Amino acid sequence: MYSQFGINTTTPQKTLHVNGDLEVDNEISVGGDAQTAGDSGLAGQTLVSNGPGQPPVWKDISLAPDQPGTVIVVNGQFLIAQEITVQISADYSGQASANTAIPLPIGNLNNEILDNNNTYSGSATSNSFQVVADGVYQIYVNMQLTTTANTYPMIGIWDDTTGSWVTNVNDLFIAGNFQSYTIITSVPMFASRTYSFRAQNTANYTIKQLSGGTTGSGPVSQVTVRRLK
Repeated sequence: MYSQFGINTTTPQKTLHVNGDLEVDNEISVGGDAQTAGDSGLAGQTLVSNGPGQPPVWKDISLAPDQPGTVIVVNGQFLIAQEITVQISADYSGQASANTAIPLPIGNLNNEILDNNNTYSGSATSNSFQVVADGVYQIYVNMQLTTTANTYPMIGIWDDTTGSWVTNVNDLFIAGNFQSYTIITSVPMFASRTYSFRAQNTANYTIKQLSGGTTGSGPVSQVTVRRLK
C-alpha cells in the first residue's frame, strides 16, 4: 500500500508533508534506496538540491573567510583564486643587451598589493613567483618606460624552468618621452615551474614608478596574475 502522510495538513503534497517545525536529533541521509543506505555527508558539508525528482547531495562549499581574493569554482568546489598584484616601488633602470640574450628580471617590483598564497618574492634586482595549482591564469601587465627611439623593448612573464617567454609585448618605442607597454591575456601556468617578470632592450631603459603630467602623478607600473580556472 502506498499513501501520503500529512502532519498539520489534510492535503499532503508529498509522501511526507510536514506543515510546521521539524526537529532532527541525528543524521540526515539522502540518496539511498531499498537496498542501500543514504549518504549522511561529512562534517562541514552543505546539502545542495539537484532539482525536482532527484535526491539532494552533500557538497563541500566551505571557504577561507580570512583570505582575500576572488571566489571561483574548480571541479565543483568553491576556491579563493590565487592572485598576485605588485607595483614598482621606485624607478628601475635596465641595461642594454642583445636580442639573443636572456632577458633580465625587473627589479624594484616589490610593492606587494596582494599575494594571497605568499608565493611572490621581489627585490631591488630580481623577482620570482609560483602558482599553487595548474590552471589558466589571467595576466595583466602595464609598464611605463623610457628608452632610445626606434628600439623594441620587450616586457613580459618568463618561465624560469623552461627558459622561455610565457607571454610578452615588444612594440616599437616611438614616444618622445614615456610609452606604456601593456599585456592583457590568459595563459596556462603550472605549479611545478617558477616564473618571473622580465624585460629586455638593445638600449638602456627605465621603467617608471609614477606617471607624470599636468594632472598629477600616481603609480603606473603594475602586474597582476589571477587564476581563472
